[in-house]
Amino acid sequence: MAGKRKTTKHTATKKWVLIGLIALIVVGAGGAVGYASYYNQRFKPAKINGITVTNMTASQAADKINSSDSSTSSNTINVAKSKVDVTTAEVSKLLQKRNNNGHALETASLTVSKTVSTSDYNYRINTLLPAFKAKIEAINANRTKPVNAKVTYSNGKTTVSKSQNGTALDEAAMVKAFKSQAKTDLEINVKKTIDTPATANSSAIKTTKSNLQALLNRTVKVTYGSTTWHFKASDYLKSVTATVDGKYTYNSSTLSTEIAKLANEHDTKGKSFSYKTHSGKTIKTKVGSSTYGWSIEQTKLKDAILAEFEKSSPTTLNLKNYVSGLGYGKSGVGGTRVEVNLKTLEEYAYVDNKLVFSTPVMSGTVTGSDKTPQGVFYVLYKQRNATLRGENDNGTSYASKVKYWMPFTEDGVGLHDSSWQPSSVYGNVSDRSEYHSHGCINNPPSKIKALWEVVSTDEPVVVYY
Repeated sequence: MAGKRKTTKHTATKKWVLIGLIALIVVGAGGAVGYASYYNQRFKPAKINGITVTNMTASQAADKINSSDSSTSSNTINVAKSKVDVTTAEVSKLLQKRNNNGHALETASLTVSKTVSTSDYNYRINTLLPAFKAKIEAINANRTKPVNAKVTYSNGKTTVSKSQNGTALDEAAMVKAFKSQAKTDLEINVKKTIDTPATANSSAIKTTKSNLQALLNRTVKVTYGSTTWHFKASDYLKSVTATVDGKYTYNSSTLSTEIAKLANEHDTKGKSFSYKTHSGKTIKTKVGSSTYGWSIEQTKLKDAILAEFEKSSPTTLNLKNYVSGLGYGKSGVGGTRVEVNLKTLEEYAYVDNKLVFSTPVMSGTVTGSDKTPQGVFYVLYKQRNATLRGENDNGTSYASKVKYWMPFTEDGVGLHDSSWQPSSVYGNVSDRSEYHSHGCINNPPSKIKALWEVVSTDEPVVVYY
């Protein structure tokens, strides 16, 4: 009997211990569930965008972020009025993301993402960015700019100068950072970046030196007919300073001088030259109002040569692409032309130096307001059935109808038929004082068609006395 009572007591004791353990487990579990539930709704010790939000809900955290003062630091430039508020929903997404990843209790520094609206972005770029640049420029006004190393070629030798450090801010880098932050950041706060120079040992300067040496070894060819002119960079660019942006400052005065020398030697426009007339007499043509001839466009050619120096494989240039005027390549008038002798009032037309037409004519006066200009001109255009208008010496107007009109000056002097002239005046010098034209070369109506058929636009017209 005694043994039975002992067994019953032991069993009862075990029962209460088990109940106690179950109760303890239940209490413990309830506390853990409550702890986890608390931090599902709040942040464990953490910072968002550098602002402490420990034990805060998403709504509380958003309010604190939006009401926090702008960060200030001597190492940054805070852009006033650039702040964009976050919403509770945006902070909630951050909290939810951490919970979903199983890190709701993890201490960390966080960043809330933000999509800046189009209007906010435009305001930042169009209004705040100019002010930001002005602030940098104001700071740099009292600071020294860095000096890049430079590659210089002078007197056949290439040297590299030393760079110099400065204290000025790197505006380009900071503006780039501003634009990047303007798209996504709640507040624009750009780190101050000191502008650093390109040093003598930098890859940029080494590349510049290599490119400069290659440049100086290049030659540009310019063809003129069967002649080829050679322009070697080292011959004309006696002093060159190369910069890290790949651009060069040329001392190209020698090149300009050489091109001017070639132009003076070969240009014909605006110059007088010897001309062998129909009679075999050689005359010196008058420059005066002459318009026929060609000339080298010196600046255009110089710029083209300099541009070719920049190419690894320079292209051969044809001079004809760098001239203006008529008669390119000719030292004189050429074999196809019209010739007018004012002394004898005779007109001749040649094609490839072969006489194909001749006729007596009437001209304007040799001197005075109705004079026919002397020099070398060219046929501007050809027109059938034209009306020539102008003013007579007495102030009255005239309107003369012609069947063939070939002007060779801009002010209206040309070759044409003249039905109003008596046939006896053509070639008659003594009649010029009474029957002269206003400057044009009057052709007999019976002859003008033959002249029209052998004369072309741009053909030179030589007028001499």
